[in-house]
Amino acid sequence: MTVEEMLKDAVTDAVWLSARNSMRDFVWDSVWDSVEDSVWDSVANSVWDSVALSVLNSVRDQILEYVYDC
Repeated sequence: MTVEEMLKDAVTDAVWLSARNSMRDFVWDSVWDSVEDSVWDSVANSVWDSVALSVLNSVRDQILEYVYDC
């Protein structure tokens, strides 16, 4: 194998590895962002629903207590 062939192979390998790593990173980032967004939205919505329900129940109980005391 000549020096020229070795350089050509080295450049080809470097370009291939760079392209592969870039594609892997792009796919991983896309998948991770999608999963992170959907999980975060789900958790945030669950927490918000729980807090809102708790507040509404508390307000309802106070109104009922006030009505029954009158």
